[in-house]
Amino acid sequence: MLAVLYLHAGCTKTATEAPPILVNNLGYLPHEAKIGFVTDPYATTFSVINIETGETELQSPITSEPTFAAQAGDLVKTIDFSGLNKAGSYKIQLDTDEGASYEFQVGQGIYNKALSKVLKSFYLQRCGVEVLSEYGSHKACHLNLAHYYHNEVPHEDVSGGWHDAGDYNRFAVTHSYSIALLIHQYLEAPQKYVDGHFSIPESSNGIPDILDEIQVGLRWLLKIQNSNGGVHHKVSIKEWNGEHLPDQDSTRQYIFHISSTATAGAAGVFALGAGVFSDINPAFSSELNRAALKAWGFLDQNPVTVPLGGFTNPPDVYGGEYGDQIDLDERLFAAVELFKMTGNTEFLDFFQVNYNKFWNRSFYVPSWQDLRNFAFYSYLNLNLTTPGLDIDVYNDLLSLSKDYAESILNRTNANPYKYSLKNNEYYWGSNSIALGYAFDLIQAFKIHGIRQYRDAAKDHLHYMFGRNPIGISFVTGLGSNPVKDPYHQFSALTLHPDPIPGMLVGGANYSTHLNNKPISEFQAKNYEDNFRNYMVNEPAINYTATLSYVLGYFSHPPATKEHTL
Repeated sequence: MLAVLYLHAGCTKTATEAPPILVNNLGYLPHEAKIGFVTDPYATTFSVINIETGETELQSPITSEPTFAAQAGDLVKTIDFSGLNKAGSYKIQLDTDEGASYEFQVGQGIYNKALSKVLKSFYLQRCGVEVLSEYGSHKACHLNLAHYYHNEVPHEDVSGGWHDAGDYNRFAVTHSYSIALLIHQYLEAPQKYVDGHFSIPESSNGIPDILDEIQVGLRWLLKIQNSNGGVHHKVSIKEWNGEHLPDQDSTRQYIFHISSTATAGAAGVFALGAGVFSDINPAFSSELNRAALKAWGFLDQNPVTVPLGGFTNPPDVYGGEYGDQIDLDERLFAAVELFKMTGNTEFLDFFQVNYNKFWNRSFYVPSWQDLRNFAFYSYLNLNLTTPGLDIDVYNDLLSLSKDYAESILNRTNANPYKYSLKNNEYYWGSNSIALGYAFDLIQAFKIHGIRQYRDAAKDHLHYMFGRNPIGISFVTGLGSNPVKDPYHQFSALTLHPDPIPGMLVGGANYSTHLNNKPISEFQAKNYEDNFRNYMVNEPAINYTATLSYVLGYFSHPPATKEHTL
């Protein structure tokens, strides 16, 4: 019980005024553009100081005009130190008395090392097994049989998967979303991912660690698939009952109703997984193939959203609901991936008949609640000679994807902080929405070849690591000024003073009022590094998976053991 002493009370950092110098305090690759921001109105010159030698490596006048960042309430000037290519540790100083920036690195392997910690955070979120790390350990947890909520009949076993966030509930929809991103991350550049990449129990089994971790998520989804093909929406407790280490949490867990959103999302990742594991683990691939078809069978027999109106918590259940009234986006995702798995044009036909039935007939930022973009990009990656492909549908999506990417790019360029969120998108989990836009920009770059899309995607990565109005790295353990006090029970109750690294927290939330007190009048500053404020400072697997994809895309050179943990 001494571990309770490490609950991080009194460590709150509340956003008010922006620091005078804002940089990516994780760092920059040697030959990439290096941009920072200055909010000191009196500064006219900046200097880059080598921390090891104390020498000035670069000095330059600040020539940009200040621009008002309405979402943050700041006047922002841009500084460019792209000429700094030598590996090392640095800080930036101004010609005023406003102090120095947070330390940052320049080096070839910095993204690789960060990525290994981000991916390892999934291992540290595992449920049902012993977890060991220098940041904290626990015995196998949540091994008691869960009960079906509506009839109290024990299920034989629903252990496994990942704890969803700072608590220990598990949700099918966030698992599917996270798995899809991790699979796409791997497929984009398999050469970047090696066995032993981030040191997990399965390391040295001849399979890249990222695929071992993906199997953890997939096997849990298989466990919660009903014999009728439907997938249960979640496994959770009825209501929060205080903080516990995972293995000390004896609260009864319940298995909730099947939902069509959970079923369709799982069908899509089962089909994706069947392809990924076809050569690596043929038996597992076959199991996923059967599960995907079984899930589609349930959807085929239930063409309307199940339950009607989408999943909702029963009256005596509190906490995460992950309700979703529309399942068409998940069905489209499943249909495209099932077509790729089977070659059966009935799945392709389903997509082509239904792809444009959304009210706004357009792309929409991906999240656990909306998988349409996963389906759209997957379709656009089909070969134009694919039997059954409708060239009119293809060209329509091609045009829509360009329009959509341009709208993200224009918002990013118009924001002095190089960030794409709209005023009304600073809600719960805003960081993952912004990185969802980065995911979209990367897809648009791959489809249309416009370099500005790629650069704008990287701007969002810089934002997450400190080049933002608060100056904080929103990723635990990464950067010189990272989140220190996230709402994460496992981290808070271990004997290590720092949280487990590699987790992305939710970020600014304009609607949050902890203790009925607003944090800031500005959307982008409505954040505090406060254990109790889970509305802005809780990590979640779907947030971290989006970060992992974007960080993985920009990691270079390919991950090798000298660039891992």
